[in-house]
Amino acid sequence: MVNSQLIEKISALPPLPKTVKDIEKAYEDPNVNAKKIADILEQDPLIIADLLKLLNSPSYGLRKEVNSIEQAVALIGMKSVKDLVVNLSVRNILRTDLSPYGISSERFAKVSQFQSFLAQSLMKNVNPQKVDKVRLQALLQEIGKVVIADELLLEGEDAPFKAELQAGWDIREIEKNYMDVTTAEVSSAMLSYWQFDQAFVDGIKWADIPSQADEEFKDEALILRIASELVNVTEPLSDKSKKRAMDYIQKLGLSIELFETIFKELTERWSK
Repeated sequence: MVNSQLIEKISALPPLPKTVKDIEKAYEDPNVNAKKIADILEQDPLIIADLLKLLNSPSYGLRKEVNSIEQAVALIGMKSVKDLVVNLSVRNILRTDLSPYGISSERFAKVSQFQSFLAQSLMKNVNPQKVDKVRLQALLQEIGKVVIADELLLEGEDAPFKAELQAGWDIREIEKNYMDVTTAEVSSAMLSYWQFDQAFVDGIKWADIPSQADEEFKDEALILRIASELVNVTEPLSDKSKKRAMDYIQKLGLSIELFETIFKELTERWSK
């Protein structure tokens, strides 16, 4: 349950920009093409700039420079472009000080990006039909940290919160101790406020306790939990994070060999 102070903050959030609504509507058209997507995004030059900057970053791993929306669609697909636009739009709304978590906004974006890479790789081996869904879920599942960080700063609790994180305590337990809520709970409340489909929100909502999720989205909740454990904000891809993630890999029914292969790819990509 999200406490009343955080509910007030969520209720005060601005709506998602028109660009997001237009691109979501366009994607529902089976005949939509790259030019239509480009025409919509031209209404928001900042999103275009952020999107091209992200795609051309070393961590994204594309082999050629991307200079246009049409080229981006050709290289990564229309659905991936749409998901990145939604993610970037949300982050533009939520620009804030993440110092209670000991990270910059750039580092936060990288963590979310790599959680998404991991979630896609896992879901391909569990339920390929859900790959598109879990890609965006993983990109957005950490946004609740922005609201939590803002409240910690407001209450002057940021320094002790950060100290406990740096001491290696479990991030969910610390959030519960200080705010009586976790990132997953706040993120799902934010996405519900923005009127994301409930079936999309539920996978994130239950990532804290995947075992209690309904069967229809238990695989999503498990994969999102694995992503948030392995690529967490405090010690991404560390041995400790890997050990925590492997506990859930076994519950998901995937082989350790597959996980090790994906882990190696992620660590190589992270260091670029």
